Amino acid sequence: MDVSLKRSKLFFMLCCLLTFLSIGTAQSQNANSGLIQGKVTTIDGGIAAYSTVKLSNGRSVRVDKEGHYVFTDLKPGKYVITVSFVGLPEQSKTLSVGAGESAVADFVLSADGETLDEILIIGQKYAITSKKESEYVARLPIKNLDNPQVYSVVDKELIKEQMALTLEESFRNVPGAAPSKTGAGMPSFFSRGFQTSENFRNGMATYLRTGIDLAQVERVETIKGPTSTLFGAQMTSFGGIVNYITKKPYETFGGELSYGMGSWDMNRLTADINAPIVAEEGLLFRLNLARQKENTFQDQGNNATVLVAPSISYQVNDRLKLSLDADFYAVRGITPAGWTIAGGLGKTSFDQLHLDYRQSLNDNSLVSRQSSSNVLFQADYKLSDKWLSQTKYAWGGGGYDDLYIFDMIWKTDSLVDRTLRVFTDEESARKNFQQNFIGDFKIGQFRNRMVIGLDYMSNYRKTRYDGLGYGGTVFAPAQLYNLPGTPVIRIENVHAELAKRNTGQNITKEASYSAYVSDVFNVTDRLSAMASLRFDRIINEGLSNTLTRVHRKDRYNQTALSPKFGLVYEILKERVSLFANYMNGFKNVPGREQPDKTYSFFKPQRANQLEGGVKVELSDLFNATLSYYNIDVTNSLYTEMRDKMNYTVQGGTQNSKGFEVELIGKPFTGFNYVASYGYNDNEFISGANVGKRAVGTPAHVLNIWASYALTGGRAKGLGLGVGNSYISEAYLDAANTFTLGAYNLLDATVFYNRPKYSVRLKANNVLDKKYWVSDGYYARPQKPFNFMASVAYKF
Repeated sequence: MDVSLKRSKLFFMLCCLLTFLSIGTAQSQNANSGLIQGKVTTIDGGIAAYSTVKLSNGRSVRVDKEGHYVFTDLKPGKYVITVSFVGLPEQSKTLSVGAGESAVADFVLSADGETLDEILIIGQKYAITSKKESEYVARLPIKNLDNPQVYSVVDKELIKEQMALTLEESFRNVPGAAPSKTGAGMPSFFSRGFQTSENFRNGMATYLRTGIDLAQVERVETIKGPTSTLFGAQMTSFGGIVNYITKKPYETFGGELSYGMGSWDMNRLTADINAPIVAEEGLLFRLNLARQKENTFQDQGNNATVLVAPSISYQVNDRLKLSLDADFYAVRGITPAGWTIAGGLGKTSFDQLHLDYRQSLNDNSLVSRQSSSNVLFQADYKLSDKWLSQTKYAWGGGGYDDLYIFDMIWKTDSLVDRTLRVFTDEESARKNFQQNFIGDFKIGQFRNRMVIGLDYMSNYRKTRYDGLGYGGTVFAPAQLYNLPGTPVIRIENVHAELAKRNTGQNITKEASYSAYVSDVFNVTDRLSAMASLRFDRIINEGLSNTLTRVHRKDRYNQTALSPKFGLVYEILKERVSLFANYMNGFKNVPGREQPDKTYSFFKPQRANQLEGGVKVELSDLFNATLSYYNIDVTNSLYTEMRDKMNYTVQGGTQNSKGFEVELIGKPFTGFNYVASYGYNDNEFISGANVGKRAVGTPAHVLNIWASYALTGGRAKGLGLGVGNSYISEAYLDAANTFTLGAYNLLDATVFYNRPKYSVRLKANNVLDKKYWVSDGYYARPQKPFNFMASVAYKF
């Protein structure tokens, strides 16, 4: 017999033997294993497809189209089975499974079929937003009605419906917030008379050198007022802070792929892929990707971005959970020019200047490269039924690999100086370590929810900066009556000028050591009080330069205490509450060298807020927050003329007061709205510019977004959304002589949502308004009418 034939027969017999043994083993295992199965329905007897059923051992399955689920090959023992559906309360049952036995657990969700259809078609954006559940705002898991502080939440469903792409676009849903951007593109907004430009990520510090792509964002939280008590002084604004929450992995495989296109050759591709590694052992993974390219509405300008955001979590056991997430964001393009005015211009608005709205005076050779990265490690350990240990470490960094920012300084109504701010290289990084102990316990009959925390933050910045073209000394000014004769400033001109210079790199370093405690104390089941205190020790090493090798005298150490108190009384239990708070915020102020070569050190700047109002939550049908605030700021710096020289002195004061209203509602199936209004009156009481408003701060901000989607019939999933944002006029200069006009933005979307796919079309700035937005120093023209279209596949 042929040797190869013998080998084939031997291989065939071996396969048969292995198959027989496998079948026997499987039968033996099946004989000793158990099974849990069941059906999930709605309260009206409908099928609750797309629900998730999870076992206490980490395994999870999706309910099929007939409403059934099944878990096989279970070891004998007790299991907790939990069923969940987005936006509905979870339900759990405990079952015992014996060897070879089958157990049944049926569930009835607390909603009817129509409600589930509505959730699948238009999501739970307003229901989730109205609940405002957050573990970050107070660093405690307390409900909105229990919190004496005002905050807003914008979740992913609302973001998706509005087709918002950047963080500043989401701010249009925040009461009293006027969206803006820094010169380098970092998101910011004006609120309660102050600018907020630093951002927190999952409750931890960032150090951005770019914008933020919403492809990685689950929700955006904005916390109003001076918030130094729990978040420190290095990054907080007296108007509030922004904390964006990134997308986290979950137990089942799924995700979404989308492609979008729009005006000015905009192309955008995103991917959200959730792929559990070992779901039954709690090892989960998720990846978000985004790539976008877009030209500008002006004659010069373009932008390209790339986002990579992975996230992994591991439920080690029933006490310990570990998570690690990161994002890497790169931007390459032309930085939009900023417009400002010289003293004595004699004009009061851009409408009076000879300016073509689509003329940039920039050049496409001046390509800037920016990047931002964030990494966060978190360990949650359940110490007991009453206490949780939460350990966090975050690293945030960014840089400029050449950043060119054009500033156009108007000298007359037709002559502008072109100034170029050049960052030829920059590196910045911030480390943030935080240890929290979170408790929920009783002392006698009184409930306490407490957080005790330690916070360490250090950061450094290395930057090389040159200013080119002041007063037209390097680059010729632009004579707007004769644009054809205006020389173009190209990258070759910039390199030639930089080659003549020998600019050192400036290095700054700072660290803070902090401790804080906050307790929500229930006096009765309706009355609760919050008391918080933070201690901060700031150590600033000052500024050094690699060229001069001289360390300046601006090293300083400062210590500050920041208290917060609040009261909440529920008029109607879990429905209506009255609240009031006192908050103290602070900012560390570095020293200044005076004209006579002496050096002055200063106290921290202080802000004291008194606020009160009412919160209403009527299930998912209606939610409202109304508040009045008064903020007094002391220890501000200002310039004082002495012996014909400008000295920096401390003692300026500012007052900011106003009220805010937020309304969220779902009056009937398929129709949802979110509306807000903010009024702010601020002025400088003493120091410089007495009686004037702060730059860039509007008095009135009105936002509304409403949508309706069909939840039945052949066109089920078809919907329409309409939104309007009104921002009143603001001042571009501290003397309040030059005004940025009020603007009204009307947007509209048409969408068709199905469980497996969606199609969306949006028109932005439908009225084609020309408007400028301030960053606190300069103003930049914004997009006229434009459109976007996208298609997404869900799996």
